Amino acid sequence: MVAVIEGQEEAGGARYIDFKVSRNPADPDRAIASWRFPDSGIAISESKPGNTMEMELRFAVDCADQHGIPFVCVNDPEELFPPWTRPRISL
Repeated sequence: MVAVIEGQEEAGGARYIDFKVSRNPADPDRAIASWRFPDSGIAISESKPGNTMEMELRFAVDCADQHGIPFVCVNDPEELFPPWTRPRISL
């Protein structure tokens, strides 16, 4: 099962995928995301044109599930994709 968490400390030392939310430089009213393995810094993927943030989070959770990673940590300092707007996702 993959859990979506708000801070890396919630992983308690377990592996997690860092889901970084930021403003789209081409459209500041739109949020985009990228996700990576924080321990290696290797990028996994980033937002695709036309995808919603909900879809992108689902892709990150699916990726974590496929790799046996128990957490996806949402890194959203500007609250562009706040917890109360996110779908409840669990695998």
